[in-house]
Amino acid sequence: MSESTNQASAVIVGAGIVGNSLAYHLARLGWRDLILVDKGPMPNPGGSTGHASNFIFPIDYSKMMAQLTDDSSAQFKDLGVFTESGGLEIARTEARRQELRRRASAAKAWGIPYELLSPSGVAKLVPFINTEAILEGLYLPTVGVVDSLRAGTLMRERAQQMGALEVRANTEVLGIELSDDARRVRAVRTTAGDINTDICAICGGVWSSRVAEMAGASIPLTPVVHQMISVGPIPLFADTVGEITYPVVRDMDPNMYERQHGGDMEVGSYAHRPILVPPDEIPSNEEAVLSPTEMPFTKDDFDPQLQDALELMPEILGDEKVGIRYAINGLISMTPDGFPVLGETPEVKGLWSVAASWIKEGPGIGRAVAEWMNGNAPEIDIHEADIARFYDHQRTRHHVAARAREGYNKMYGIVHPFEQWELQRSTRLSPVYHQERELGAVFFETVGWERPFWYESNEPLLEQYGERVMPRSAE
Repeated sequence: MSESTNQASAVIVGAGIVGNSLAYHLARLGWRDLILVDKGPMPNPGGSTGHASNFIFPIDYSKMMAQLTDDSSAQFKDLGVFTESGGLEIARTEARRQELRRRASAAKAWGIPYELLSPSGVAKLVPFINTEAILEGLYLPTVGVVDSLRAGTLMRERAQQMGALEVRANTEVLGIELSDDARRVRAVRTTAGDINTDICAICGGVWSSRVAEMAGASIPLTPVVHQMISVGPIPLFADTVGEITYPVVRDMDPNMYERQHGGDMEVGSYAHRPILVPPDEIPSNEEAVLSPTEMPFTKDDFDPQLQDALELMPEILGDEKVGIRYAINGLISMTPDGFPVLGETPEVKGLWSVAASWIKEGPGIGRAVAEWMNGNAPEIDIHEADIARFYDHQRTRHHVAARAREGYNKMYGIVHPFEQWELQRSTRLSPVYHQERELGAVFFETVGWERPFWYESNEPLLEQYGERVMPRSAE
């Protein structure tokens, strides 16, 4: 597309890693007359892609997420923006050691190479780690770091070279016009004029829910603060060629990570109090000191985590010659269950959500949703991330905020597959709920309903009938 137009086959809102990837993959599938809009400048319009720590661990208990990450890694490598560094997950406690072994089993199941290491084995890879603070490490050699802004630029440029894409930077979406029955997208209103289209794909990251509301739809996510600092210059890293020479370290028990970035060490935390920021309170590009999603650092929240980092890496982080050179409260997207939110919205036809993605699965999600929008079943089964999975009560701001607040500190947590949420419970109750509670019911939640899985009042029956119960050797 060489000239501006007011007609598009699809309008893609948001030029982060997901929006650029979606544009490229739609173009690759033969789509033309695509328009990509973002209210910020290129190549870094100010979203979460611009401040991400950009490392990719391939392991996940969800097969879908593991496959999306694997596909994304392959795409990053094809673009020439992937640097393989290896990565370590560290156990400080016995419970975490057992969890690392479960994660090793998941790695084996998904075909991901791994190695369980003793503290001395970890020290061979990361010589500045305090071996007295750890019990074991899980080494994943295919972990790497990427240049996500460069990747997005290359994808965007490839779509333009195909003659498929027009890019409108510094262009804000003002509204989404619908058909007379308010069921279909008809146009996207922007500061640069209206664009007639039947399809609008929202790839707006932390702003996605606000854009969806313009069409009377909901994307259940909330912006949440993730704190990160950069410490340097590290003398040990002074002769580093490139971005990274040591493995990325996930210090799992205190919910932290440490990763080399040139001559500095980035330290990130998911252990601080959950800090939710409503989309309407995110500053504009003009108002922001750094960028809209790099908010002022709240030091008191990070101080306890800094002590954990100093304990793990005293040699380099405790050096009096180094200091904090960059510190942010970076915004990321969180959903009620931690998965992305993908697919055509149930409320409005032609309005697609491509939201709540991280760097590590961004290109994979772009490919999968492009295949879906093209009328095909995505090669990777992404039903776990389908936006239609949320019921009405799960779309409310209160529910989304409560679950995000609870889920944030579980980012690196040891979470049992049947572990139940604590917040936003008892939203849907049967007529006999209170009688069940009197019988000592232990409830599991199913789409909001409280369902009894067993009764404490039956415990005496175990002693009475225990020997008659069929042995369950596998339990």
